[in-house]
Amino acid sequence: MPRQKTVQPLPIEAFHLEDGTLVEVRDWRTREIGRGQDKKFEAEELDWQVLLGLFDDLMSGCRKREERAATALASNAAMERHLLNGGYEMDERTARRHGKCIREKYTQTRRILGAIEYDSWKVHSAPCQK
Repeated sequence: MPRQKTVQPLPIEAFHLEDGTLVEVRDWRTREIGRGQDKKFEAEELDWQVLLGLFDDLMSGCRKREERAATALASNAAMERHLLNGGYEMDERTARRHGKCIREKYTQTRRILGAIEYDSWKVHSAPCQK
């Protein structure tokens, strides 16, 4: 007897951009079901948790924490060292892959927020278009 077809959960919200791209908003309750999707979701969650911790460090006002976060975000190798020395249980290859993904997410987040200039890691946002 064949197994039943997998029914994907509906996203929380879905909308189309001007160029026709479909954007789906999902969380842990509505994530896609399929081979490898659990590991992919867990890896992305880890990346965002590390990045949010680094953002907290950058905005903390504590010079030591700001320097540590700035050093970690400086290069892929520095991010890899940050992950390996930070107590995350992973091998070097996995740390390298996560480091690269975290830095890509950091760059994308900066672009989304409209940050155009960094001076001592303080964000100066782009002027509003009126």
